[in-house]
Amino acid sequence: MILFDTHAHCDDERVKNEFGDTDAYIRHQLKNGVGAIVNIGTNLENSRVSIALSEKFNEVYASVGIHPYDIRFYDDIEKALNEIERLLSCDKVVALGEIGLDYHYEDSDRAKQMVFFRAQMELAKRLGAPVIIHDRDAHGDCMAVVRDFPEVTGIFHSFSGSCEMARELVSRGWYISFSGTLTYKNARQPVEACASVPLDRLLIETDSPYLPPVPHRGEMNHPHYVALTCAKAAEIKGISTEEMAKITFENAKRVYRIK
Repeated sequence: MILFDTHAHCDDERVKNEFGDTDAYIRHQLKNGVGAIVNIGTNLENSRVSIALSEKFNEVYASVGIHPYDIRFYDDIEKALNEIERLLSCDKVVALGEIGLDYHYEDSDRAKQMVFFRAQMELAKRLGAPVIIHDRDAHGDCMAVVRDFPEVTGIFHSFSGSCEMARELVSRGWYISFSGTLTYKNARQPVEACASVPLDRLLIETDSPYLPPVPHRGEMNHPHYVALTCAKAAEIKGISTEEMAKITFENAKRVYRIK
């Protein structure tokens, strides 16, 4: 059984601090059932790191973008967007992201988040690039932006919205990705959403080193733990884990346009 982790942060400081050698860490994941990883950019610096990792490993791909947490590093949005556009032209970059909105913290600059989100969606529209959306406690505003950009599609990662939201996104051409939160005891809404998503629009991810699945809550997450999310998604959909692995692998190739 070979798995596709559609969303990981293998260059995260927690990985570096615990394992030291990022290359060795990735090799370990690839030896433990992971056949492909998309390493996610959240700012310009680690977007470049993601590209460098993708150039070292056939099985690793990169995304580039500015996460709502990381907008604080940038005031010249035009300069930042020009660099994102340049990075998007690199061979193994498969998406613009992760971008979006995060209203979890009261001191978040929602206005600036929206400016960067819409600007990056506009860039994706112009270039025809798929996007990866981060949506935390901002479902209404994220959906409003999606509706304003009907030409842009991609992935809602670590989905936490309702069945109704998932259905609307699927009808608009989006893919829905589930992380380790799908395995949590109190995960009623993700489980219901997963049940409602058609198999051909379903993805799995770790968001490692964050959101470890059961029975690893409280620990550091790793790409090979995507097998646990795969098993839970298979249980919800009433198919075998092996079949879910094959389906989600092909779905990931399709949305990321990997031949």
